[in-house]
Amino acid sequence: MLIMGTDFINTDASFDISMKRNGPSVFLRAWAESGADENDPVMIQWGGSGYNATAFAASNFCYVGVPEGTQSVGAGSWGWFQIMGPVDDVQAGSVTSFTGSIGHAVNFAAGTGLNASGSAYIGASPSMGRVGVLRSYVNESSTADIYLTGVWATGI
Repeated sequence: MLIMGTDFINTDASFDISMKRNGPSVFLRAWAESGADENDPVMIQWGGSGYNATAFAASNFCYVGVPEGTQSVGAGSWGWFQIMGPVDDVQAGSVTSFTGSIGHAVNFAAGTGLNASGSAYIGASPSMGRVGVLRSYVNESSTADIYLTGVWATGI
């Protein structure tokens, strides 16, 4: 996905798709059936008539995103989800954590959330599950500052 030019909102009414950019960050408008908490990553999948934001599950292709800014998205409502750009204090999964230095890969860990390993750079071992990079050093942390790459990914 390459979005250039000034900040904008792009809407396709026939498929109920809305996308916007704010500086380096890209957002999709998605329906949150069960809601989404601030800084908690979710899967964002095509639902036939728009994007749906849901909890992580194994064996799915999706964007990984977080609610825009410091907001939560209520259950059964539409919200903006950031899929690309810098995000602070992103939550790891309930059984995963972030460990590594600046530039280490952030992985979509199937049904368990996001994680990072101190031994993996995003270009060293290409994988469909690499969804971002660390922006600061972390060690067994439940949160991290990351840069989401906006790739369509599947859990690894």
